[in-house]
Amino acid sequence: MKKGEKRIMGSRGGKSTSSRRGFMKMLVACASAFMAGCSRLNEEPGVQAVLSWFDRLNHKVGLITDSNHRLARTYPRSAVQPEQMRPNGSVVTPNSRIIETPPEEWRLVVGEAHLRNGQMMKRHWAREYTLAQLREMPVLEQTVEHICVEGWSAICHWRGVHLARFIEMHRLRPESRYVFFLCDDMLATANGHERYSVTFDLKQAMHPQNVLAYEYNGETLPLEHGAPLRLASPTNVGWKSAKFLRYVFFTNEDLGGFWEKQGYPRYYGF
Repeated sequence: MKKGEKRIMGSRGGKSTSSRRGFMKMLVACASAFMAGCSRLNEEPGVQAVLSWFDRLNHKVGLITDSNHRLARTYPRSAVQPEQMRPNGSVVTPNSRIIETPPEEWRLVVGEAHLRNGQMMKRHWAREYTLAQLREMPVLEQTVEHICVEGWSAICHWRGVHLARFIEMHRLRPESRYVFFLCDDMLATANGHERYSVTFDLKQAMHPQNVLAYEYNGETLPLEHGAPLRLASPTNVGWKSAKFLRYVFFTNEDLGGFWEKQGYPRYYGF
């Protein structure tokens, strides 16, 4: 045992904190692999019940092992890799589309609501912000790696609203433990078009490196990367960094997201 290292003693001698953390991260990996491997079978009621159980376990264990003190590596501004940053979503998906709004009419709608089984029972409040107003808010600027679940990555420079500071600007009820991001990105599905969405646990959303980005690599955020506003979360897999952001809701229930509805795990952090 290294100097200063603490141990948690058990009935069989003891395990270090790092060993326990490693075991829990192994559970996250196993649950994620199970989810991905079984996604094609999720129409069967029995399989769906198992998937749901693993999804809840994956999410809970992920939040336990996660920490807002765990930061993604940052890079010098000169390290950006624009040639490796691939556009995805509705801009490249057949039969998908983007809800286009004139710049002077665009607003980010933010609100807090009480839900019951996914249905809104009460809207506590709602506010709207123009892009000009967002640019006056606390800024976060960083060069980090964007990692896609498809196996590619790219180092990007983001500038935008510091999400944690943005959340702190709004007085939330104790029950509002989730942040739901809803986008103008309309993806084609077997049941028609569906808005892209993701949900963060409030703890995840408060990570100090999350940014509502309006600039990419020193320029105004381009359409292919989610203009006029997107979420950039370097400690989460790329699909969590929702593009074409239009709505942010604080809620008492986890609404999941577009890919979570396809069987992907709710927690997918690094």
